[in-house]
This record gives sequence, C-alpha cells and structure tokens, in this order.
Amino acid sequence: MDVVFVVTFALLCIAGLLTLIRLILGASTLDRIVALDVLLTLIVAGTCVSMGWLRDGSNIALLAAFALLTFIGSISAARLVEKKEPYR
Repeated sequence: MDVVFVVTFALLCIAGLLTLIRLILGASTLDRIVALDVLLTLIVAGTCVSMGWLRDGSNIALLAAFALLTFIGSISAARLVEKKEPYR
C-alpha cells in the first residue's frame, strides 16, 4: 500500500510543478486564477493523501473548509477580473 501513496504523491508533485509553470507563464489573469485554484486543490489532495497514509482523520473538517474557501475565493476573483477586463 505504501507504493500507492508514493506514486500518488509523485503524480501530485508533477501536477503541482506543471501548475506552477502555468501560474507563472499564464497568458491572462483568469489563467493565473485558475492555476492558483488548481494548485490549492492539489495541496488539499496531497494533505488528504498524507492523512490516509498516516491513518489520521483529525483534519478533515479543516480541509473541507479550506477547499470551500479557496473555491469561493477563485470565483470571486474571476468575477472581479471579468468586470475589469474586456472579453477577448
């Protein structure tokens, strides 16, 4: 079972690296907002995987609240940018 956790962490790290590249080289502000949302989701997923590996479920409510706040923040930022920047 440890192999599954290691492979999952490796895939999450690769996805995080690609997301960071997209965050830095994003073409528009909306691209960067989506990349930041994906990066925060990957952090939550990595924390969930580590909780499964350690068999510790004490932070589930905290992770759910963090994921909800990041989603709401991304939606709010996207709406703000949509009002300021003209649609291409």
